[in-house]
Amino acid sequence: MTVDFNDFLSYEAKLRKKSVMKMPKEGEISLTLGLPNPDCFPFKGIQLDIESPLTNFKSTEKINYNINSHPDQLIDSCQYMPSRGLKHFNLWIKNSYINKYFKPNYSNWNFLIQSGATQSLESIFRMLINPNEDTVLCESLTYSCFLETCIPLRIKVFSVEMDEFGLKPDYLDNLLLNWKINEKTKHSKFPKLIYVMPTGHNPTGITLSIERRKLLLDICNKHNILIVEDDPYYHLKLIDEDNNNSNIPSLLNFDTEGRVIRIDSFSKILMPGLRVSIITCNNLFIEKLSNHNELSIHSASANSQLILEMIFQKWGEDGFESWLKHLQSLYIKRRTIMLNSFDKFLPKDLVNYNRPNHGMFIWININLNKFFKLPKYSNLSDSDWARFIEDEIYKISSEKYKIVLTKGHWFLQDKDIALSSFRATYAFVTEEEMVKGAELFGLAVKDLYSSMYLTDSTD
Repeated sequence: MTVDFNDFLSYEAKLRKKSVMKMPKEGEISLTLGLPNPDCFPFKGIQLDIESPLTNFKSTEKINYNINSHPDQLIDSCQYMPSRGLKHFNLWIKNSYINKYFKPNYSNWNFLIQSGATQSLESIFRMLINPNEDTVLCESLTYSCFLETCIPLRIKVFSVEMDEFGLKPDYLDNLLLNWKINEKTKHSKFPKLIYVMPTGHNPTGITLSIERRKLLLDICNKHNILIVEDDPYYHLKLIDEDNNNSNIPSLLNFDTEGRVIRIDSFSKILMPGLRVSIITCNNLFIEKLSNHNELSIHSASANSQLILEMIFQKWGEDGFESWLKHLQSLYIKRRTIMLNSFDKFLPKDLVNYNRPNHGMFIWININLNKFFKLPKYSNLSDSDWARFIEDEIYKISSEKYKIVLTKGHWFLQDKDIALSSFRATYAFVTEEEMVKGAELFGLAVKDLYSSMYLTDSTD
């Protein structure tokens, strides 16, 4: 199928043209741009202390770039630069990162360095979505910042059912097949895209199987909609090497038409403060996103790109791969500690939780069959009752026990879904705090159950 991706562009994107201010070509004398003279840059060098793969990241080594040893990189990182990113950094991203890990399955692809995944998402939506007009899909539980981004951009959002294995392809297919006759959807435009987090899903931690990834592509090809693949946890694989040493394929690897727009971020595998992300997609979309950059952020931080380039050049591909395995071992240990603590302290009759194999999150479901609706709350709908239970547990845990988890309904697009859940992360707190937090959260759940069902049998 030949796809005309111009049909997906928003009115705003169609109006965007390249800036008339062009960077000088190599060998060209330019008297046009107001570029500061490099002699006026006070920045003459940078030295990093980074953990070394040579010692299994138990000690550091120094990297030193200065104006004499690396004049091109230093000057480029101080100057206005093309909106696509630093030349040397881009070479590493293309050859040692995208081609190695994600393997786009068509020739007409390109990439763009951006200032973090949230900025990437916002720019993608502005390129594709007309406010108060266009529609997008998402998983029934989805990244809260995605939902918050959609509000000011006035995007209509509909959700696709999930089960314990993630997004349900058959539900998606039926939704699209019946779009024009479904009472909920028939008055809205047919969706342009679906937003998914297929690996280490935020908030549930679920990783979509290869079979479901292929089905997702097939369905989107069939109905001619785009896919935004937001994948910050791709490298946080929590499977013992003896059991599975292969990376699950990106949706890019199944895409032969150019309909996947992939977002990658270095926030979860290196440092969030650098604010560097990557968009990989077809050439037309990269051109439009680049035009947007020229008249907004201009480019992602050059100094952040330089720092990453220094690290990657020092480590090499093998060193970077060693770093990923090092990270994975750390997160496997932390996830195991939290799960063991949940096994010990959480009441199994009142809650259940999953055991993720990617990412940073564990999803806890409150067993609403145990928290059945009492007569005095009969006026509440099922979804309001579920929200009430969730809010009460949150209140007890945060106010009485000083332990805070993320409320599940913050990740719901459809607020009519009856769900009481919490997202827990093993990424940040100490190992001791994980154990103590599990114990305190378990007490909070037990407290609510006791106060509602065991103290007064007449309720």
